[in-house]
Amino acid sequence: MPRSRPTPASATSVGDSASEVLEVIPAVMDALRNAMRNHVGDQLSVPQFRCLHFIGQQPGASVSAVAAFLGVALPTASTMVDRLARAGAVEPRTAAEDRRRSQLHLTEAGAAQLAQIRLGARAELAQVLATRSAEELRTLRAGLAVLRQVFIAP
Repeated sequence: MPRSRPTPASATSVGDSASEVLEVIPAVMDALRNAMRNHVGDQLSVPQFRCLHFIGQQPGASVSAVAAFLGVALPTASTMVDRLARAGAVEPRTAAEDRRRSQLHLTEAGAAQLAQIRLGARAELAQVLATRSAEELRTLRAGLAVLRQVFIAP
């Protein structure tokens, strides 16, 4: 049986949806930041956590890419990466195609530290979401699936 095409949304519906995303996502991001901050501990600053997370998501990234992601100057990013490398969380490797370029990778310890922070933040967010009904959680996951398709998956 052929699949039917979805009905195009009206401009009003699209605009209303965009307004709601703009209203809700900053509050969600604040909750995520707070949950992450609560589990980063004393060994990492929040910017260092963000740096570690970025390198985990973008293995082989350069210091320049880290600086662009964090919105900081190259020397600031370089200092942060150096601290993470000295702490054993990040390993800079010389790029095979350009020996002047360094590629950043998480070490096993860095990946474990990142996983621990995520687990703690996930538990904290789960506690907040536990107040919602099963139907609300299904609806939430359906909405997140749409956002994933729009913003993450090609």
